[in-house]
Amino acid sequence: MNQLLELISASVIGAFILLIAIALNMQISDSSREIFESSHNQSNVITASYVIEYDLYKAGNRVTGEKVISADSNSVSFKTDLDNNGSIDTVQYFTGNPAELNTTPNPNDKQLFRKINNQNPNLVSIVTKFNLVYYDSIGNILNNSLLINPSERNKIKGIMVYVKTELPDEIKDQYNPLEWRKTIRPKNL
Repeated sequence: MNQLLELISASVIGAFILLIAIALNMQISDSSREIFESSHNQSNVITASYVIEYDLYKAGNRVTGEKVISADSNSVSFKTDLDNNGSIDTVQYFTGNPAELNTTPNPNDKQLFRKINNQNPNLVSIVTKFNLVYYDSIGNILNNSLLINPSERNKIKGIMVYVKTELPDEIKDQYNPLEWRKTIRPKNL
C-alpha cells in the first residue's frame, strides 16, 4: 500500500512539474514573439526616419524658384538636387490606401511611398499614420488649405513629420504602436 501511495504522489508531482514546464515554455514563446515583432516595428520606424530625414534636410538644395511643389497633411512633393550631381530631382512622399494592403491583418496598415522624378514609387515602410505639419520662419503653423497657393508654400521653412507604426498582428488585444515625430528645418527652404 505504501508503494502505491508513493507512486501516485510521484505521478502527481511529476504532472505538476510537467505542467509548469509547459506553461513556462508557452510564456517564453509568447515573449520572444513579442520581442521579435517589436524589434521589427522599431526597424520600420528607424528606416522610415532615416530616409525621410535625409530627403527633407536636402529640400530646396540648389533649386531656384519654387521649391515645394505640393504640401498637405498626408503628402509632400519638393525639388532638390538629391545626389549633388547638378540635376534637380522631384521627391514625393505619400501613403497608399489601407484597402490596398491586404498582407497584414492590421486594418490600419498602409504603405508609405517615396517617388523620385518619374520613377515608380518605392516602399519606405508600412505605417498606420503619416502626417505633416508645416511651419513658417517664426514657427507659426501654416494652414494646409492655403498651401495650394505657391506663394503660401514659399513660406514653408520647417516640416514636422509624424510617423506611427503598429504591429501587423495583435498581441494581447492591441497592435503595440510606435511613434516617431521630428521637426525638420531644411537650410535651403
